Amino acid sequence: MGERVVQVGSALSVFIAVALVVFGAYRVRYGAGTTDEAVVLLFLAVGVVASYRSLAVHAGPRVNGIGNTALFAGAVAAYAGGTHFGIGPAVTVGQALFAIAVAYFLLRGY
Repeated sequence: MGERVVQVGSALSVFIAVALVVFGAYRVRYGAGTTDEAVVLLFLAVGVVASYRSLAVHAGPRVNGIGNTALFAGAVAAYAGGTHFGIGPAVTVGQALFAIAVAYFLLRGY
């Protein structure tokens, strides 16, 4: 039963991620959004999938999964805030946090 729940959760997180990316592409295609907003939604999509996998699939202490999720959340928040308010250093911090979160996620998986 537990394995089936994890599979359903994984499928749901991928569905949400794809919906976010498609929404961002739709907004750019029809002029309602910018490419920076689409990148924010892409970061959010990666964060959703990686955070779910970090919490539900990867072995190890739960605190590591929570820390990885917090890194993704901070990265998306900093990047989105920097993009929305035009604060260059916040965008840079968001990109750096995102790179750290992805590296940590990949290292945790092995």
